[in-house]
Order: sequence, then C-alpha cells, then structure tokens
Amino acid sequence: MRDRGILAAALVVVFLAAGACGGRKSAIGLRLPDGSPAAGRQAFVDLKCNSCHRVAGVALPDPVADPIVPVTLGGAWPYERTDGELLTAIVNPSHTIAAGFPPELLTAGTRSRMGEYGDVMTVKQLIDIVAFLHTRYEVVRTEPPM
Repeated sequence: MRDRGILAAALVVVFLAAGACGGRKSAIGLRLPDGSPAAGRQAFVDLKCNSCHRVAGVALPDPVADPIVPVTLGGAWPYERTDGELLTAIVNPSHTIAAGFPPELLTAGTRSRMGEYGDVMTVKQLIDIVAFLHTRYEVVRTEPPM
C-alpha cells in the first residue's frame, strides 16, 4: 500500500512538472496531420515564399526581395525540426529571428520582414508547406572532439 502512495505522489509530481512546462503557449500536444510535400512545394511557390526564401536542394525561382534574405530553409540541422517550430516560423515569424545575420536583412524595426499570411494561406497549404519543409532538413549531429 505504501508503494502505491509513493507511485501516486510521483505521478502527481510528473504531471505538475509537465503542466508547468506547458501552459497556453506550449507546443505540447500539437500534432499536424500528414501533409503533402509536393503540394507544399507548390503552395510555397503559389504564395511567393520563394520571393524571399531559398530552400536547400530545391530549384526554385531566385528570390527577388531587396535586400535578399540570407537564411536558407532546410539543410543540415542538429536535431529534427518539429511541426511546432516550423508552424510558428510561418505564422509568427517574429517569435524567433535567425541569429548570426545582420538584423537589417531580417527585420523591419523589431519585427520580421515576413508578411502576414493569415488572410491568404489556407490551413491545408500551411500543413503542406510544413510537410515540404520537413523533407528539406537533414539531421546532422556532430560529435564533440576527443
């Protein structure tokens, strides 16, 4: 009986800790349905995302933004990107601005230069673009030198 009490207390602690890390803005529980990478590539072009962005390993019309956005989407990444990360980058691009680049190339004032797409992008297009971008990232873990 004592073991059950300890187990119950441990479970309460785990659930409370998970809730403390979660909250309203947490990505916990976010699961997009499977999208179509091919449809996402088409939506990327239809919505003119390629006007600013290059995508690793994909032949698209060259960006025309002035100044050019130096961040290439996709390529080597130290971990698998989540649906939540990619979705947030699209619907709330000012949430995280890519580090290591001159701010004037990525921002207008304190906000991302990326426009708002809420009125022109469908949920299906968003899901498909996330699926397309997932195919362009390659997880590359580097081992620390010995």
